[in-house]
Amino acid sequence: MNAKIDNNEIHDYIREYLKHYGFLNTVEVFDAELKSKTVQNKLNAKSNRQEEVPRLCGFFKPETTKSRRELNLEKEMKDHTKKYNLILHAGRQIFAVSVNCLQLLHSMKESSKNENLAETLENYKIQLGKYHKIIINEGKPEGTELITETVMHEHKTKFLKYHQEKNVDGLIEVLLSLRVNALQIAPELRKNLVYELIRNDIFNIEATESFDLILSILDINNHSLKHAITSLISVVSSTLRGVEYLIFNNNFSIIVRIIRIMKEQENGSVTQRFCIATLQKCSIKDTVIPTLVEHDLIYWVLNLLNKSLTTKIHVFCLDFASAMLANIIHAPTTLQYLSQRPDMALQIIETLLKLMRENIPVSVLMHILICLSYLSKDNFSSQIEECQFVDRISDFVEYYSQINTADNEALEIDKKTVLDLCAHMFHPKDTTQEHNDTVEINELKTEDRIREYENEQGELIFECFQDEVS
Repeated sequence: MNAKIDNNEIHDYIREYLKHYGFLNTVEVFDAELKSKTVQNKLNAKSNRQEEVPRLCGFFKPETTKSRRELNLEKEMKDHTKKYNLILHAGRQIFAVSVNCLQLLHSMKESSKNENLAETLENYKIQLGKYHKIIINEGKPEGTELITETVMHEHKTKFLKYHQEKNVDGLIEVLLSLRVNALQIAPELRKNLVYELIRNDIFNIEATESFDLILSILDINNHSLKHAITSLISVVSSTLRGVEYLIFNNNFSIIVRIIRIMKEQENGSVTQRFCIATLQKCSIKDTVIPTLVEHDLIYWVLNLLNKSLTTKIHVFCLDFASAMLANIIHAPTTLQYLSQRPDMALQIIETLLKLMRENIPVSVLMHILICLSYLSKDNFSSQIEECQFVDRISDFVEYYSQINTADNEALEIDKKTVLDLCAHMFHPKDTTQEHNDTVEINELKTEDRIREYENEQGELIFECFQDEVS
């Protein structure tokens, strides 16, 4: 039952408001009406009846009956809490079963003839460790603090020690431990973590003014070590300062070695993903681009995209590789390089135009369109005319606009994004220029290069894949 509303308190607030803003005549009229018996009788009668009252009165009710919406929200909250507790309980049970399985496998390790069992077990433990804090903290946000100076120093000391001893298992352990710590830190603090890794010169680059340590580790022929070292390099390369650290004194030895490892890996493999991620991040730095071009990354990416049409390749590789290609082609040095090689430029444009009409992920399609926009320059006018660039772009827009996405909201959003991108990047030049059918681009600034490794809030995304342990 609702308690009686104190109208006098409400009147005091109204008077205060009117006086504050200078409605003095209104105050006099208001007080005069309140003193009349007619108004007083109406107020008393209404306050004793349970009926809809002005919203203002609602703020002064000692107790309020909850609306149907509030009751429904409470019920939904209780349901969500119940489901949350069930999921949390299931997570604990699964975690306990996983630990028991690992213990059982450890007991079988000595008698097993499988040489990779010990390595596999360590990897499984690393994967479990990533979720341990989430389970014990009941899903509450974790990682509000960076790795302490002591822990960072201990990791680097062990890292240098194991390298000197040529202890591969020890190196894997330290590298994966650093990465697990990185994954557990809150996204908004990840840039600071990268800066800490650089400040502590984790790869001993600045202290020795050389890349001997990191290159010697990259050269060790061990699959798990390559996975561990490339994943941490990818973490370091996630900021511009990290890229500059990896190319200290404009030495591109690490870039060259990562390219070599990437090409040696099976397409779509976990290690190849980390290599592509690193190179994509480094491609935002202009000075890195000539090295990528020199080592044939343009053709390598185009071949990878073509292979994906007939062979299943992890979408991460396609997404990051095509983003890297867009950054490579965007660079002035690349455009100059291609303008001096007309046949190569024509081949690239033709390949991209064909890929544009294939069944490829939308993110890859957008990167291809961006590449084509960079190549729609006057210095490629003969190639544009030869491959009927303008007509094929127009045909693509017409074809894509007719795709039926009515039953799928996500596809509808993708379709709109692609068409908006085309409208933004491609439009005919001034028709007063005779015999000129080339297409202009609304230029993207250098600082707007594609950064696949950041979310919309500018927070770093550290790669982590479910199939890393397989």
